Amino acid sequence: MKFSVETIDRKDYAAVRSIIADSYKNDGPNTDGDEVDMVDRLRESEGYNDQFEVVAKDDNHKVIGHALMVPATVKSVHGKFPIVSIVEIGVLHSDRNDGVGQAMVIELETRARLAGYRAVSAIDNSDFFFKNNYVPADNFDILPTVNVDFNANLIKPLYDGALFNKGGKIYYPEEFFGVRSTNY
Repeated sequence: MKFSVETIDRKDYAAVRSIIADSYKNDGPNTDGDEVDMVDRLRESEGYNDQFEVVAKDDNHKVIGHALMVPATVKSVHGKFPIVSIVEIGVLHSDRNDGVGQAMVIELETRARLAGYRAVSAIDNSDFFFKNNYVPADNFDILPTVNVDFNANLIKPLYDGALFNKGGKIYYPEEFFGVRSTNY
Protein backbone atom coordinates (compact mmCIF):
# COMPACT_ATOMS: atom_id res chain seq x y z
CA MET A 1 0.00 0.00 0.00
CA LYS A 2 1.27 3.45 -0.91
CA PHE A 3 0.67 6.40 1.38
CA SER A 4 2.28 9.68 2.35
CA VAL A 5 2.73 11.39 5.71
CA GLU A 6 2.35 15.16 5.76
CA THR A 7 1.60 18.09 8.02
CA ILE A 8 -2.10 18.45 8.73
CA ASP A 9 -4.15 21.02 6.87
CA ARG A 10 -7.35 22.58 8.22
CA LYS A 11 -9.31 20.85 5.46
CA ASP A 12 -8.29 17.50 7.03
CA TYR A 13 -9.92 18.24 10.40
CA ALA A 14 -13.29 16.58 9.64
CA ALA A 15 -11.63 13.40 8.37
CA VAL A 16 -9.36 13.37 11.43
CA ARG A 17 -12.34 13.60 13.78
CA SER A 18 -13.78 10.47 12.12
CA ILE A 19 -10.47 8.62 12.34
CA ILE A 20 -10.09 9.42 16.02
CA ALA A 21 -13.64 8.26 16.77
CA ASP A 22 -13.11 5.10 14.67
CA SER A 23 -9.73 4.34 16.25
CA TYR A 24 -11.03 4.28 19.80
CA LYS A 25 -14.16 2.20 19.24
CA ASN A 26 -14.10 -0.77 21.65
CA ASP A 27 -10.51 0.09 22.67
CA GLY A 28 -11.09 0.07 26.43
CA PRO A 29 -7.67 0.53 28.06
CA ASN A 30 -6.52 3.30 25.70
CA THR A 31 -9.58 5.53 25.70
CA ASP A 32 -11.47 7.81 28.03
CA GLY A 33 -13.95 8.98 25.39
CA ASP A 34 -12.47 12.50 25.22
CA GLU A 35 -9.95 12.04 22.41
CA VAL A 36 -11.78 14.03 19.70
CA ASP A 37 -12.42 16.98 22.02
CA MET A 38 -8.89 16.76 23.46
CA VAL A 39 -7.37 17.19 19.99
CA ASP A 40 -9.59 20.23 19.37
CA ARG A 41 -8.54 21.75 22.71
CA LEU A 42 -4.84 21.09 22.10
CA ARG A 43 -5.03 22.79 18.69
CA GLU A 44 -6.18 25.94 20.52
CA SER A 45 -3.46 25.74 23.17
CA GLU A 46 -0.53 28.12 23.37
CA GLY A 47 2.05 25.38 22.75
CA TYR A 48 0.34 23.89 19.69
CA ASN A 49 2.60 23.55 16.66
CA ASP A 50 0.96 22.36 13.43
CA GLN A 51 4.31 20.81 12.44
CA PHE A 52 3.71 18.33 15.27
CA GLU A 53 0.39 17.13 13.84
CA VAL A 54 0.52 14.82 10.83
CA VAL A 55 -1.85 12.85 8.66
CA ALA A 56 -1.30 9.84 6.45
CA LYS A 57 -3.02 9.90 3.05
CA ASP A 58 -3.52 7.12 0.54
CA ASP A 59 -2.99 7.37 -3.24
CA ASN A 60 -6.36 9.10 -3.61
CA HIS A 61 -5.43 11.74 -0.98
CA LYS A 62 -7.91 10.25 1.50
CA VAL A 63 -6.85 10.70 5.14
CA ILE A 64 -6.24 7.25 6.61
CA GLY A 65 -4.23 8.13 9.73
CA HIS A 66 -3.53 10.93 12.19
CA ALA A 67 -1.00 11.62 14.95
CA LEU A 68 -0.51 14.57 17.28
CA MET A 69 2.48 15.42 19.45
CA VAL A 70 2.50 18.26 22.01
CA PRO A 71 5.15 19.89 24.16
CA ALA A 72 5.39 18.63 27.74
CA THR A 73 7.79 19.36 30.58
CA VAL A 74 9.73 17.03 32.85
CA LYS A 75 10.20 18.72 36.25
CA SER A 76 12.14 17.72 39.33
CA VAL A 77 13.71 19.45 42.32
CA HIS A 78 16.86 19.77 40.20
CA GLY A 79 15.19 21.64 37.34
CA LYS A 80 13.06 21.08 34.28
CA PHE A 81 13.46 20.35 30.59
CA PRO A 82 11.11 20.16 27.61
CA ILE A 83 10.09 17.00 25.79
CA VAL A 84 7.24 16.23 23.44
CA SER A 85 4.53 13.64 23.85
CA ILE A 86 2.51 11.77 21.27
CA VAL A 87 -0.96 12.20 22.75
CA GLU A 88 -3.06 10.82 19.90
CA ILE A 89 -2.48 8.38 17.10
CA GLY A 90 -5.08 6.65 15.00
CA VAL A 91 -5.34 4.71 11.77
CA LEU A 92 -8.53 3.58 10.04
CA HIS A 93 -9.20 -0.08 10.87
CA SER A 94 -9.06 -0.98 7.16
CA ASP A 95 -5.51 0.42 6.88
CA ARG A 96 -3.93 -0.97 10.04
CA ASN A 97 -0.91 -3.29 9.95
CA ASP A 98 0.41 -1.58 6.81
CA GLY A 99 3.03 0.56 8.58
CA VAL A 100 0.92 3.74 8.61
CA GLY A 101 1.12 4.30 12.37
CA GLN A 102 4.84 3.53 12.44
CA ALA A 103 5.52 5.95 9.57
CA MET A 104 3.67 8.74 11.38
CA VAL A 105 5.61 8.08 14.61
CA ILE A 106 8.94 8.10 12.76
CA GLU A 107 7.99 11.41 11.10
CA LEU A 108 7.04 12.97 14.45
CA GLU A 109 10.26 11.72 16.08
CA THR A 110 12.29 13.23 13.23
CA ARG A 111 10.51 16.57 13.62
CA ALA A 112 11.07 16.50 17.40
CA ARG A 113 14.78 15.75 16.95
CA LEU A 114 15.15 18.58 14.42
CA ALA A 115 13.35 20.95 16.82
CA GLY A 116 15.94 20.11 19.51
CA TYR A 117 13.90 17.94 21.88
CA ARG A 118 15.61 15.26 23.98
CA ALA A 119 12.85 12.67 23.98
CA VAL A 120 9.35 11.70 22.90
CA SER A 121 6.90 10.23 25.39
CA ALA A 122 3.63 8.36 24.94
CA ILE A 123 0.98 6.80 27.12
CA ASP A 124 -0.08 3.46 25.70
CA ASN A 125 -1.17 0.05 26.95
CA SER A 126 -0.58 -1.84 23.69
CA ASP A 127 2.63 -3.20 22.18
CA PHE A 128 2.70 -0.55 19.42
CA PHE A 129 5.16 1.85 21.04
CA PHE A 130 7.29 -0.98 22.48
CA LYS A 131 7.71 -2.24 18.91
CA ASN A 132 8.92 1.26 18.00
CA ASN A 133 11.67 1.20 20.66
CA TYR A 134 9.87 3.06 23.45
CA VAL A 135 10.62 1.89 26.98
CA PRO A 136 8.97 2.45 30.36
CA ALA A 137 9.90 6.01 31.39
CA ASP A 138 10.68 4.89 34.92
CA ASN A 139 13.88 3.38 33.41
CA PHE A 140 15.04 7.02 33.41
CA ASP A 141 13.31 7.94 36.69
CA ILE A 142 10.66 9.82 34.73
CA LEU A 143 7.24 9.35 36.28
CA PRO A 144 3.73 10.13 35.09
CA THR A 145 1.54 12.85 36.56
CA VAL A 146 -1.53 11.13 35.12
CA ASN A 147 -3.13 8.02 36.54
CA VAL A 148 -1.74 5.31 34.24
CA ASP A 149 -0.14 1.93 34.64
CA PHE A 150 3.61 2.33 35.12
CA ASN A 151 4.31 0.25 32.01
CA ALA A 152 2.03 2.53 29.94
CA ASN A 153 4.18 5.61 30.66
CA LEU A 154 6.67 5.30 27.81
CA ILE A 155 9.57 7.33 26.47
CA LYS A 156 12.14 7.23 23.69
CA PRO A 157 15.38 9.24 23.98
CA LEU A 158 16.17 10.91 20.66
CA TYR A 159 19.94 10.69 21.03
CA ASP A 160 22.48 8.88 23.23
CA GLY A 161 22.67 10.36 26.72
CA ALA A 162 19.57 12.54 26.17
CA LEU A 163 18.05 11.51 29.51
CA PHE A 164 21.20 10.86 31.53
CA ASN A 165 20.59 12.13 35.10
CA LYS A 166 17.37 13.83 34.01
CA GLY A 167 14.54 12.24 36.08
CA GLY A 168 11.34 13.94 37.18
CA LYS A 169 7.62 13.99 36.46
CA ILE A 170 5.99 14.65 33.08
CA TYR A 171 3.61 17.62 33.02
CA TYR A 172 1.20 17.97 30.11
CA PRO A 173 -0.64 21.08 28.84
CA GLU A 174 -3.86 21.90 30.71
CA GLU A 175 -5.86 21.28 27.53
CA PHE A 176 -4.81 17.62 27.64
CA PHE A 177 -7.01 17.26 30.72
CA GLY A 178 -10.07 19.11 29.44
CA VAL A 179 -9.20 22.62 30.52
CA ARG A 180 -9.30 25.30 27.84
CA SER A 181 -6.88 28.18 28.13
CA THR A 182 -8.60 31.42 29.11
CA ASN A 183 -5.88 33.78 27.91
CA TYR A 184 -7.66 36.54 25.98
